[in-house]
Amino acid sequence: MWQLHACNQGIRARQFWASGWLWGFFLLLIVLLLGNLLQPGAQEQGRALPVPPVLLGPFVLVVIVLVLLEQWYRNIPREQRWSVKFFCIGTAVVFGYDFLLYSDALLFQRVDATLWQVRGGVCAMMAPLMAVSIARSKTGERQVYLSHQAVFFSTGLFLAGIYLLVMSMVGYYLRWFGSDLGSAVQVVFVVLALSILCLLVGSGRFRSIVAVWVSKHFLSYKYDYRAEWMKANERFSTLPLDDRYYEQLILGMANPLDSPGGILWVREGGHFVVKGCRSIGSLPKLSNSEDGALLDFCQESGWVIDVPEYRLAPSRYGGLRIADRLLAGEQIWLLVPLLHQGVLHGLVGLAHPRAERTLNWEDHDLLKALGSQLAALIALKDTTDQLAANRQFEAFYRFSAFVVHDIKNVVAQLSLVVQNAERHKGNPEFVDDTLETLASAVQRMKRMLSQLKQQGAITACAEIVDALEIARAVQQNQKDQLPRVELVVPDGTDTALKLKIERDKLVSVLGHLVQNAQEATPAEGFVRLRLENRGGMAIFNVMDNGCGMSEQFQRERLFKPFDTTKGRAGMGIGVYEARQFIVQNQGSLEVRSAPGMGSEFQVTLPAYTVTEGLEAEIGKAV
Repeated sequence: MWQLHACNQGIRARQFWASGWLWGFFLLLIVLLLGNLLQPGAQEQGRALPVPPVLLGPFVLVVIVLVLLEQWYRNIPREQRWSVKFFCIGTAVVFGYDFLLYSDALLFQRVDATLWQVRGGVCAMMAPLMAVSIARSKTGERQVYLSHQAVFFSTGLFLAGIYLLVMSMVGYYLRWFGSDLGSAVQVVFVVLALSILCLLVGSGRFRSIVAVWVSKHFLSYKYDYRAEWMKANERFSTLPLDDRYYEQLILGMANPLDSPGGILWVREGGHFVVKGCRSIGSLPKLSNSEDGALLDFCQESGWVIDVPEYRLAPSRYGGLRIADRLLAGEQIWLLVPLLHQGVLHGLVGLAHPRAERTLNWEDHDLLKALGSQLAALIALKDTTDQLAANRQFEAFYRFSAFVVHDIKNVVAQLSLVVQNAERHKGNPEFVDDTLETLASAVQRMKRMLSQLKQQGAITACAEIVDALEIARAVQQNQKDQLPRVELVVPDGTDTALKLKIERDKLVSVLGHLVQNAQEATPAEGFVRLRLENRGGMAIFNVMDNGCGMSEQFQRERLFKPFDTTKGRAGMGIGVYEARQFIVQNQGSLEVRSAPGMGSEFQVTLPAYTVTEGLEAEIGKAV
């Protein structure tokens, strides 16, 4: 009552608990309690107080409660009194009766037996009035509501009390109807009952069931939105910038609905790849070709998809088609789109909750709010990573400027040699100078290559090339390194398969993948370059039986620029540039690998046909 009165006066909870009056009141209660304990049997002339503290303490407490109740009701706005009227009446009757009981006890120095016996009946008669007030407060103002946490723990204590009462009654009858061993059986039963109670209290599923039941029957809103918002801000403001980043995002959305975890897909180019998962098995990535209907539905509607509801009534989602591979195993409970500024940045699939629950508009609103916040965090991280990569590229370009400067000097030296060769080629001194200049140029180039460790790609226009010739060129370039590259062309493959692409750049990209495979494979192992034509697409597969890569490394480091496992020997941009080049040419780069099982890089590029060439020429002519 004191705290309700403080809320009406605009006093916050922290200020309330720091109040000197409150602590003074607690001190007074402790003094009264100690006085009752120290002088329980003292005669009247030996007491420090004229009345027993055991009677004075409750009387003072009753008076304070009645005063606070009157002040609280007086200061409530008139439009809110309707919802709390019966609560105030019931409380006033209960404590008014206690005022009569303890007034009589203080007057006659003993508690009247009749008044004490009737006291429980008076409280029971007032309980329905308080129940009516609780029902009315569901549609009233939030000012008079109890917090979700207080209601939950009060209900938990209430249920625990009922449990212990029932167990005590059972134990009593066990002793009553038992034999000489009745007392021993009762003790064993009570210990067993307490153990079961501890197990229930420690069970997350049991607490979830109780929380759902309390939300349904005692609270006007399922969520304390202020508390949920504060929890989300606290969690997201301290996100670790490491491998757990995306896992913590999943938990930030799963915890309010009591879900143990889920899976997070994040947009990367034209696909949505898995960035993290918790308490759910790994699922494939989402692509426009296979999951276009789902992605378009999430982009346009922003709806939270209840997967069990979708299974029962797909028509509620406007004929949405979800791929069977996402529904297999019934792992996903909800699909939550992550929208930021109208753009779908990702998708969260939540696992089934510990306790069965029915979703309503409050759950959907909460998930949409959290989804919007998660999308903003994902977009922010992508922007931050891009800025970091741009800074590294800027440093790389500055370094390249020095390389270009050295190359220009070397070209100038060699140009002088070429210009004077025709006129002085018969002069022995000129030949000596030429050899010395060439030796100097070679040394400078070697020194530059040792620093750069990355062969520059030749910028050229796209041209029509033979896919088999490209594969043979890669094999020829990598012939000096072990294990030797095996070129595999399955029977039936069109050996005249054509591509329209920058030849030297493609040879460099495939050569880099083959070189990585050779470096990851022992000399007695194998590295294969396989070429085939599949549905109008040229497929280059680079396969090895080397050390392989973990799923986490593939997801978080493989395509990250300037992240290398070769120490100072590499710059970590080879695979990144390879994927960028392939994607720019309407292709794709897929990776399949496992530790100790080798790796396979699959490069898919559209084949060039004569029809495409004719259409291009007609377009130019028009």
